Amino acid sequence: MKPTDTAHVRPVIVIGNLTIDDVVRADGTVRMGCPGGNAVYAAMAARLWNSAVAVVTRCGDDLPPEVLETLDRLEIDTAGVRGIDGPTVRNWVIYEEDGRRRWLYRTPPERSREVAVRPEDLPGEWLRADAAPVVHVAAMPLSAATAIVRHVRGQAPDALITVDTHEDWRGDADGVLELARRADVFVPSREELAELVGYDDPGRAAAALRERGVPAVVVKLGADGALIDAGDRPAERVPAYPTDVADTTGAGDTFCGALAAALGAGLSLPDAVRRGAATAAWAVEGFGSLTLARLDPVTAGKRFAALAGPAPGPAETDAPYEIDVMRREIAMIPEVIADHLTDAGGHVRRIADALTDQGIENLFLVGCGDSYFAGQATALAFQRHAGVRARAVHALDLARYQVRYLPPRSAVLCVSFSGRVGRTTEAAVQATRFGALSIALTNNESGALAQAADLVLPIDVPTLGFSPGTSTYLALVTTLTDLALRWAVARGRDVDAARTALGTVPALAEQTLAAAAGPAEKAARSLAGEPWITFLGGGPNEASANFGAAKLFEGPQLLGVSTNIEEWAHEEYFVSSAGTPVVLVAPSGASFDRAGEILSELDFIAARPIVVSDVEPGLPALHLPLAPGLTEEFSPLLAALPLSLIGFHLAEVLGKKSYNFPSEAARTEHYDTIHRLVIGEPA
Repeated sequence: MKPTDTAHVRPVIVIGNLTIDDVVRADGTVRMGCPGGNAVYAAMAARLWNSAVAVVTRCGDDLPPEVLETLDRLEIDTAGVRGIDGPTVRNWVIYEEDGRRRWLYRTPPERSREVAVRPEDLPGEWLRADAAPVVHVAAMPLSAATAIVRHVRGQAPDALITVDTHEDWRGDADGVLELARRADVFVPSREELAELVGYDDPGRAAAALRERGVPAVVVKLGADGALIDAGDRPAERVPAYPTDVADTTGAGDTFCGALAAALGAGLSLPDAVRRGAATAAWAVEGFGSLTLARLDPVTAGKRFAALAGPAPGPAETDAPYEIDVMRREIAMIPEVIADHLTDAGGHVRRIADALTDQGIENLFLVGCGDSYFAGQATALAFQRHAGVRARAVHALDLARYQVRYLPPRSAVLCVSFSGRVGRTTEAAVQATRFGALSIALTNNESGALAQAADLVLPIDVPTLGFSPGTSTYLALVTTLTDLALRWAVARGRDVDAARTALGTVPALAEQTLAAAAGPAEKAARSLAGEPWITFLGGGPNEASANFGAAKLFEGPQLLGVSTNIEEWAHEEYFVSSAGTPVVLVAPSGASFDRAGEILSELDFIAARPIVVSDVEPGLPALHLPLAPGLTEEFSPLLAALPLSLIGFHLAEVLGKKSYNFPSEAARTEHYDTIHRLVIGEPA
């Protein structure tokens, strides 16, 4: 376990289980093979409040490798993970319309006992007497929990132990009480506490346990928050924090992990409980055990401060707009791409089948801003692999100028992450009006766009605050590219090689971010004093050039001009000269040779080129490398990464602190303008 950052922080050891969950939601969507288990939920939460977190668990030989890879990447020590022969515990998790959740074992029930942690699984050096760790014992069979607590007490007498309850503890009240007495903080759920004492009155039940020798009791009350009974102070209620609930699985484990970590950081029990409640609120906003992986400790601290303090006024809203949000969201991109290639809910496959069943031969990819660029970036993939005619059209042009003239068997795929953009919604309305199939690709399943479209392709991307879109853009591009290949399969086309190549993109994105980090910062410093910067691209990467220029508008708020590689020679050339900065996006592909000729021209006039490519430039230029190995139709998934880094570093170099609007009135006016829905009469 890595050392703690200060002498006041005690390391945290999370002891629990790992599972594989097959989830059936109330709306009928199914997500197979989701990583689960209380050890994952609790550790993900603990790392937000403590710099030294380790996990002890047992796993079968079929555990998806990305589970432990994610823990390692987040600097959670996995040296205590023990592999054992046989399967990981697997469950059906079924959600009912009324919010109830049922668990059905897919592995035999006795397997839970076989994979329960044993005392010898704990690395001995983690329980040194001088370490005095905080040890959280997550829900597990009573005999296993009792053995763990006895072992920890014997090896590290000064350890602080928190214990969660397990559904199988019914019928042994004496054994549970004995275990609770050995813990420092006993953390039952309301239902399990009522089962233990025989009545449902959390305050009275907690007091009864305290009278019988339990040092401290924290009762998890779900949507009602938590109740604390400890020491000589009166019992205290901690309210739940407001949240938009997507998935309550693991909320209690998340609460316990954050509670233990905050205690390890030296906070009082009430303060630790408040952090537990806040972290649980954030965890249920997303789907699955890895939701909190997208949140970092700094952001968690700021979000908690915002929750705990007075409601911010118009002049106090910088925290969600701070510049570092962009950097952290860029770092999330490889994981976001990986998530959106799994099609865990089957939504992409469902749309691919619908397009095939309706005989669609013409696809119009429609949007505004980044959403329009996403269509530009992926039209080639639809043409090459699905074998359909595909083109990107700006939402205004589709709705007002082209919709009357769409050919038969057309679909209009309307892209809007917010699901509220007026022109994109208008395009969906007009497409349906004129007989085309309209599809909404959106993060907002209840928004205006989703309501206007015939079909909805939902997308789920976590965001950390307000910043120029980077991870959201790549999620859109990934989903559209995945749709192109799944549509190809539905049409009976052989795309096995393409699917294999697409599966390498998350790893290639990691490599690209690492390789481009230094050159991108260098590029930003060289560009900081320039009045304007040109971005060039061809084919699908004309979208990348557009994206790069857009990040300059949105981030450092500089003038970025984007154009086709060929058009530069016909237009911007005449206002370019020695020292003029030009960013040339030129991955391997059909326009690569022409990009080389333009680079020669840039060299001839002594301009200052920056080349984004998987090939080293043959002439003097600052090279922002892309990981090699992708064909051209997939290259926008990597090309956007160095461009995102340039946008962030330019804002940083120029001293920008926030992406906030100049006033609340300006913010309101801006969003009113782009969200206003007016249905015009097309030409």
